[in-house]
Amino acid sequence: MHRLVIVAILVAPAVAAADLGWHPASLDIGGQHILTFRAGAGGLSAPERRALLEFRLTQALTLTSYRQPVRISYDRVPGGIAIRANGYHFVTVTSADAKANRSPLEALARQWGAGIKAAFEVVGPARVAPPETPAPDRIDP
Repeated sequence: MHRLVIVAILVAPAVAAADLGWHPASLDIGGQHILTFRAGAGGLSAPERRALLEFRLTQALTLTSYRQPVRISYDRVPGGIAIRANGYHFVTVTSADAKANRSPLEALARQWGAGIKAAFEVVGPARVAPPETPAPDRIDP
């Protein structure tokens, strides 16, 4: 009886995660789906790549330099296509990523780049309300 309960406890979180569509290598920020890694690269597993990209995005989303519109650029590099936002490297789309996603490399890079740009547009500093102007000095009667 105890073994059955233990198995149920261990399986329940996995079933719940599957029901919610959560994946350990899927990156969502501010309710915005960015991308899902389906392959490892550079010695990192897919979930480790997600964690690294999440760290880079979280850091960038707090920088005031991203108050201007975000420009996504794509550069061919030996490992695939590097995606940059305002010149800063965020992720490289590899041929293994393209194969795992059943997508051409360039198309996948554009899709991921669009997701990264959307993150900045939805939750980035450019979306923060401008600072409040101070109230004029109050003159008491």
